[in-house]
Amino acid sequence: MYSKEKFKDINKISSSLALARRKNLTIKKISLNIIKDINLVEQIKTFAETKLEWQPIGFKVGATNKKIMKILKAKEPFFSYIFKEQTFKNNKKLKLTPNLLGIELEVAYKINKRVFDVKIKKKKQLKPFILGMTTAIELVGFRQNLKKPDMIGRAIIDFGLNVSFIKTNPKKIKNILNFNSKTKITNLKNKKIYLGHTKNVLNNPINSLFWLIKKLREKNISLKKNFWVTTGSTTPIVPVKRGDIFLGNINSLGKILVKF
Repeated sequence: MYSKEKFKDINKISSSLALARRKNLTIKKISLNIIKDINLVEQIKTFAETKLEWQPIGFKVGATNKKIMKILKAKEPFFSYIFKEQTFKNNKKLKLTPNLLGIELEVAYKINKRVFDVKIKKKKQLKPFILGMTTAIELVGFRQNLKKPDMIGRAIIDFGLNVSFIKTNPKKIKNILNFNSKTKITNLKNKKIYLGHTKNVLNNPINSLFWLIKKLREKNISLKKNFWVTTGSTTPIVPVKRGDIFLGNINSLGKILVKF
């Protein structure tokens, strides 16, 4: 149990994070003595997600890329909700918000809600519950007034860095448990190309999904509808400016376009 004073801190910070998320605002940098306490960080994140009063439609998994894990000093991935209010279809124009880091090209799964009725012990048990896979883009950034991420606790507390989720229609893939593909983001405005690979996501995106489903069961978290899971970046974080148009491509999954 937290002390009365500590509970006030939790309530205050979670309220300010929720307000910043709703209004596209930034707040001052959260102190390190809070950020270093992962249990406290998880509690604040949960409170903030509840106070946001948005509709969860799935989960994003973060810190699945070795380079990002090293930057954040992360021992394992983390997760947070994807919300309907900031989920967009392919070829959408989005507004830039303060403190954006950029975009990430990801593999996303559409998952049957019945997965929560089964104890998943092996990755092959996931197959009947995967309704499809798709190419997705995640727009990432801070609510805190920061220039770059510095540790895992700061990423967790800030809604997992998620700002928006952009998706295409899911497809049935034969090699769904061993999906292996090059990935690419092209900035159509300046012609810059950013290369990646699905192996950058814990060696295989299915490993990210498997980790999440086990973690959700451990924490007794579920959703009542079929849901999305975006598994982590296959590419470096690509910077975004006003007027940019990005085309993401994952071989055999398809293309996705987003404008700013």
